[in-house]
Amino acid sequence: MRAPPRLLALVSLIAAASLATAAPAPAPGFIIILADDLGWGDLGCQGNPHVQTPHLDALAREGVRFIQAYAPSPVCSASRAALLTGQWPARLGITDAIGDAGDRWNRGRRLRTPPNPGALDLATVTLAEALRAAGFATASIGKWHLGGKGSLAEDHGFEVNYYGNNLGSPKTMFGPDHGLGLAPTPPGEYLTDRLQDEAERWLAAQGERPFLLLLGHFAVHRPLGAKEETIRRQPARGPAPWGLLPEYAAMIEDLDATVGRLRAFLAARGLDRRTTVVFTSDNGAVKWWGSNGGLRETKGTLYEGGIRVPLIVWQPGGASRGRVLDVPVHGIDLFPTLLDLAGAGPGPAVDGRSLAALLRGGRGPAADRPLFWHFPHYNMHGARPSGAVRAGDLKLLEFLEDGRRELYDLQADPGETTDLATRRPADVRRLADLLAAHRREVGARMPEPNPAFDGTEPEVVPLRPFESTRTVPGGR
Repeated sequence: MRAPPRLLALVSLIAAASLATAAPAPAPGFIIILADDLGWGDLGCQGNPHVQTPHLDALAREGVRFIQAYAPSPVCSASRAALLTGQWPARLGITDAIGDAGDRWNRGRRLRTPPNPGALDLATVTLAEALRAAGFATASIGKWHLGGKGSLAEDHGFEVNYYGNNLGSPKTMFGPDHGLGLAPTPPGEYLTDRLQDEAERWLAAQGERPFLLLLGHFAVHRPLGAKEETIRRQPARGPAPWGLLPEYAAMIEDLDATVGRLRAFLAARGLDRRTTVVFTSDNGAVKWWGSNGGLRETKGTLYEGGIRVPLIVWQPGGASRGRVLDVPVHGIDLFPTLLDLAGAGPGPAVDGRSLAALLRGGRGPAADRPLFWHFPHYNMHGARPSGAVRAGDLKLLEFLEDGRRELYDLQADPGETTDLATRRPADVRRLADLLAAHRREVGARMPEPNPAFDGTEPEVVPLRPFESTRTVPGGR
């Protein structure tokens, strides 16, 4: 039966009044806190008993913590480029650290490694460009390391760039001169605090605009340096893996303190009601002073210690409170995820997959989707040219000097202690075929035999536990 006209009119008036008085949804904000060289086992919420990280632990308790999250690369520039574009590093062509930090370890080796670009290609669409086109304010504060003049953050969609240039690390963590080629800061000012100050200043100026802030901390990359009062709280310890160096543990705690400051800032201004906070690292820890939580090897390698990293996603409203997700995810997934959460449309075609449904309690990418790494280089951490693929619980590593392959079941053996390659040849072939197909599809550049190699490997002096620039004011 049809409703009387007067009733229909009344319903229409009530609906119109409701629409007129309903508060519009607040504009979303996104903050990506990207730590540098922070290991999978470096946080309290990741099981580390030697370091106090109450603010990150709280972020994890109130958000989603992924315990099988991966960086796109075992080194910084390649990982950062992939995170910002949603593309495999091999597709971008950036597969090593940009600059001499990567180049010098590849000279005179058994293989001639492919050149690494000096900058992120301007034609590649970044997350900042995609969100800026949707009306977002954008800022990159801190480490950039994806090119110098002509390929800085402001050339890739960020309206503001503070302290980001072509350098991968500061000369010192303390002012007045951090060695980053920028204006002096107050003497003794701690770089991690300075970046937090600038982040707060920028956020306060955005009003009601939607925003993206990339907060790229230089901590906990060397040179190791922390506040004197934080170091004094640390007990004497030896090198990793059984304990963290006092300077390194203190750096983590100083970084954690800025996360607490940021959360208090957001809450005081009501920004916590519309801001998603993502915390992760660009690669694993340097094993001589950091902790990869029992995972094998170190930054710079494709073993789990080099590529598995912390990942915490906190969203307003508490819908995801306290969830721990044991599903493999990848740094290239952040680009489509944030676009999805922003409602900014599908964006450009990317290699990553949105985790938005997974964050809301639904289904995410298939647990057995292949994840790839391509590292055709040598480095100071002892790595040799290699590639890796994970599909389901199985992970294959392939070493490009001699074609040797290793196979691990990461569910049963996350520490990669037992090589199953000889026992499971069919799985080796299957994963090797996936890896080869991936390289063809993305146009991966491969190393070649070096005709000038004389059979003598150049000496690569390994990093030592106490290799740090102890630039704490007043000395120790």
